[in-house]
Amino acid sequence: MAVDTVYIVNNLPSMATIVQSCRIEKGHAALLSRQARRRHLEVSTLSSLYLEEKALEEEYPGIGFRDSAGGREAYVLGHRVAIWEVLEAFKQAGSVQKTAAHFNWPPALVRCALAYAKEFPAEVAQERKAEAGK
Repeated sequence: MAVDTVYIVNNLPSMATIVQSCRIEKGHAALLSRQARRRHLEVSTLSSLYLEEKALEEEYPGIGFRDSAGGREAYVLGHRVAIWEVLEAFKQAGSVQKTAAHFNWPPALVRCALAYAKEFPAEVAQERKAEAGK
């Protein structure tokens, strides 16, 4: 029996949604459709995920999203460090400056990661839990 890859898009309780539509070029629609099939998702689900993540990336410069062992997670662009890892380092270091020195990053990057973690504590906690396999 073959095992397919499973993507956990959002394991949090359901929230109210609204329907909006947009137009995209045919080639991009085909690309989106292929990606949705590969992830075993509906095109509308993947579109919503991409739109949400892009909006968050604009709101929190330096933050991106990727697939991980536990599902989708927020991370620091240009680095292999998840937001929950920055938060854990900050808790141990006790300051933005010490956390930035730990990662050898500018303090602004740490502040952005912490701002995201503060705004989305449940998501960050879920990502940490999923990565730890609990």
